Amino acid sequence: MNTLSRIIPCAFTRLPQAVGLLAALLLAIPAGNILAASDATLHVSGVAPAYQVGRHDAKDRFCYDGSCIIPGKGKIDINLNPEANSGDIVATFSGADGDWRVVARKFKMIKTDVNLHGSTGGDVDPKMSPPVLPQVWTYVATWGPAAVFHNGQLAWKGMAHLMVTEEVRDPVTGKVDFKGPMKAKSYPGSIYNKHAMQIHLVAHPAGKPVKGYLPPFPQFLHLMYETVIWQ
Repeated sequence: MNTLSRIIPCAFTRLPQAVGLLAALLLAIPAGNILAASDATLHVSGVAPAYQVGRHDAKDRFCYDGSCIIPGKGKIDINLNPEANSGDIVATFSGADGDWRVVARKFKMIKTDVNLHGSTGGDVDPKMSPPVLPQVWTYVATWGPAAVFHNGQLAWKGMAHLMVTEEVRDPVTGKVDFKGPMKAKSYPGSIYNKHAMQIHLVAHPAGKPVKGYLPPFPQFLHLMYETVIWQ
């Protein structure tokens, strides 16, 4: 486990709340001041170690036992303005499943400081937060369209979901204490480390769900970044 991924999350665990307080203070600044609440943009990046959870065309892209983790090199840059529901995300990853690049510049929703997933969906609509992980405290999350490039070519345009969360997966083995969506109510699972962070980015083409895949899409990219840096 990279030392930074332990030190930096601990030091900045409550930074999103601080950003929220800053935004509230900015709202109180008299008209005419050059500062405004909409200036409060989150800048987050994730670097190595990075990995992909399952091949994009495999049957299982959550792999709770960690057996299909694909190690590699990657980086993600996140610049988001939750107040304006705007920003951009650019992620890269190279591993045994090829070279990936994901670009998102429009968002249907940006949420900060919420619980997601678990058996109830946490603090948002369960359709936006299905039972694919234990309930996890999420510092920032996005939902919206993205373009996905594979080996330098456009692979698809579809939906993407980003989360900066508590450390859900064991950073060494990739395991999650969870038994899957069908058992979420009887076995809610648990978070690996509440004092560290991970970045999750998933993306899939538009289309109806297909049985036999987890998640239920024939193509699904699932990237993880362990070292989280708030700038």
